[in-house]
Amino acid sequence: MSLLKFIKRKTSQKYRFELQYEGKKWDGLRGIAELGRYSIIVGLAKTFCPNARVLDLGCGEGVLLEKFGTGDYAAYLGIDFSEVAIQNAQQIKNGKASFATGDLNKLEITGLFDVIIYNESLYYLRSPQDAVRALFKNLAPGGIFIISMVDKHGKEETGLWMQMDEIMALQDRTKVTNANGDSWTVQVYKLRG
Repeated sequence: MSLLKFIKRKTSQKYRFELQYEGKKWDGLRGIAELGRYSIIVGLAKTFCPNARVLDLGCGEGVLLEKFGTGDYAAYLGIDFSEVAIQNAQQIKNGKASFATGDLNKLEITGLFDVIIYNESLYYLRSPQDAVRALFKNLAPGGIFIISMVDKHGKEETGLWMQMDEIMALQDRTKVTNANGDSWTVQVYKLRG
């Protein structure tokens, strides 16, 4: 392997995520400190679109799926670019759920979904607006996008929220803060018109 390829591999976002999943860095997502955020996302999905077809983008090891009851959705597809995360997620035995590896920057998905979720994944994309717009064709009539972003150091990703507000209609906004002082904003969007 050439030095340039070696450096690119070592510094790539995907490579870092693979190492983090192998090293169990993301296991804390299953802890009580994350429960409030996950509960908000699940509650919004169930309220806006009962028995939904769910697309979870940046699903990691399927932690969000574990928070849904099997009667809360009709079908679930989780996509993440980490092969290690998807291999771990596939250990969840559930006839209504499936997982796939894919690059969220350039997804080619077939089918319609009632709920499309970006749970802590939107800010990793090169062009979030373009990625979300590309999925408009996959949103079922009456469907919603749910986007959750951590408020790093008490500062929201206002630029990304403004980008989403430009292309979709905001339906709801919830902020949740845990006992550690970690905060997330969860917003629900519908397509305009």
